[in-house]
Amino acid sequence: MPQYCDISTLTLEEEPVCMPAFELFDETIAPLEVQAAPVRTPSAPIAGVYSNSGFDMIQVLSSLANRPNPEIHLGPIDLSCSFLVSDARQYDCPIIYCSPAFETLTGYSSNEILGKNCRFLQAPDGLVTGGSRRRHTDNQAVYHLKAQLIQNREHQASIINYRKGGQAFVNLITVIPLLDNQGEVAYYVGLQVDLVEQPNSIMEKMKDGTYMINYQQNPLPLQLPDKAILDQMDDYFRELPSLGSTYSFLTNPEVMALVKSKSARSRCDSENEQSYLLEWNKLILDQSDDFIHVVSLKGFFLYCSGAAKNLLEYEPEDLLGKSLSSICHPSDIVPVMREIKEAAASGNSGKVVDLLFRVRRKYSGYMWMECRGRLHMDQSKSRKCLVLSGRQRPVYKLHWRDICSTSLEGTEFWAKTSLAGLYLHVAAKCQETIGFSAESLEGASIYQYIPNHEIPDMSRAFDLVRQGQRVNLQHSILNEKGNYSTVTSTFYPGDVSSFQSEPAFALVQTRLGREEMFRTDNNLQENVFSEIEPTRGTSWQYELHQLQLANKRLHEQIESLSGPKRKKQRKRKHIQEISKMCAQCQSQDSPEWRRGPNGPKELCNACGLRYAKTIQTRPKITAI
Repeated sequence: MPQYCDISTLTLEEEPVCMPAFELFDETIAPLEVQAAPVRTPSAPIAGVYSNSGFDMIQVLSSLANRPNPEIHLGPIDLSCSFLVSDARQYDCPIIYCSPAFETLTGYSSNEILGKNCRFLQAPDGLVTGGSRRRHTDNQAVYHLKAQLIQNREHQASIINYRKGGQAFVNLITVIPLLDNQGEVAYYVGLQVDLVEQPNSIMEKMKDGTYMINYQQNPLPLQLPDKAILDQMDDYFRELPSLGSTYSFLTNPEVMALVKSKSARSRCDSENEQSYLLEWNKLILDQSDDFIHVVSLKGFFLYCSGAAKNLLEYEPEDLLGKSLSSICHPSDIVPVMREIKEAAASGNSGKVVDLLFRVRRKYSGYMWMECRGRLHMDQSKSRKCLVLSGRQRPVYKLHWRDICSTSLEGTEFWAKTSLAGLYLHVAAKCQETIGFSAESLEGASIYQYIPNHEIPDMSRAFDLVRQGQRVNLQHSILNEKGNYSTVTSTFYPGDVSSFQSEPAFALVQTRLGREEMFRTDNNLQENVFSEIEPTRGTSWQYELHQLQLANKRLHEQIESLSGPKRKKQRKRKHIQEISKMCAQCQSQDSPEWRRGPNGPKELCNACGLRYAKTIQTRPKITAI
């Protein structure tokens, strides 16, 4: 078949192509020659079609795996890892790439992430100003990350971050700077692991204190409240008053008559008495300053009193049906749920349940809250739940720079007092200092142990502490022999709670003699009681266990430096053996202790078996 085409419009790089066609002539089909579009052969291959973002992530991962002189040993990495890349050459190091797993981990989309600094994860609302003091996460961890970033060093730290919507999680961050051809830092690669959801991701603890991590992530199912849990919020709890019903109770003439008349109950019949008691109990429940709440055995709020608005800054309706993990510190949720399960397993409704954990307020960050209550069992519906009363617990906060002097020779003691001068708690060293035991001082007033002419000075000192000031006062104090000894007391204001504009207590450091210069190897900006800071990334059970181990080592060092071997062996028998604690679930009861990521005998039997199973079944994948 002949081919026809017009070559007058073709260039040298184009070849003419003609295709046969068909045309209808007198209801018959006949071939027709038509000109087709020329096929262009480009002079160079097309680039950039395999990356929607235009960023060469394969080259970055190759540089990450083949970087010279690595300081942190990275574990297996694949494309399921949560990571991001920041541009170190731009102002404020904006994020220029994030993996899909990072979007899943944080709940933010790529459009909300790109162009921001990584600090937006340090607040529930995502609004964090550079250089500001963090209210919702540990400032020491933030300072460590910033200091290492300025020095362009590889570093690793665990920090509390927040997903979109405000849910907190413990993020183990590894930051690796990557150099360009000129030897300058071009990118920062950050790899993240959620230690709450994936505690077994830590493979091994290195000698320098860093961790080798398995960055592979298994997709976790989304845990939604069970319909059976939400169905428990029926009329059994809805009959309780809501926040808006306070005024109706106070204006109810029957309630007012009950309040005004002490003999109202004696003048009414049994039916009216039950009505009065019901109204009275509702009024007390709604007007209580404590956070009265009902929690299911799976950790869901079934009822919340109106005190949630003042204490937690949430409306009661905002918490109903929500999990306790939505406001609980991520490091405390495991011990709290374990205690709830133990209370349910005991089946003893008379046993007092005492929970101490950190909760995140809606606007003001974390605080310590103590919840006391009992197990409630409804025999008619076979229902079990916990009825708890929550109250804020202020904690110590004292900087090393504020301690002007100290003594290691038993010539000082510490005490916690009220602002009226009442001894609330006294350290045992008081017997070596003034001769009185701690039990004899607790519950007594400090004014009983000072001369009458020094009472005005002591009162002025407490007035200054009430204003939040630190006070040094030289005065006399009565000792066991009936004589007065000259001492110097330093008054430190305690923390201020949410409902008070003044400190709730005072810390008093009393030492014999004159003031001496204070010497310490600690950072003067650090908190003396950093283990109980609300934003710390570990649980208080773990910190207490670490302090016990540190004290045991100090005892052993003192014994090794003092006295002969017989004396050391005799003293060693009196040292209390410290029970082990699982590094993952904080359990102290286990028939056998097994190896963990940090060393031998670190995990309980159950956690150790799970960890060993993950090690055996983990595929051997090298870094990209």
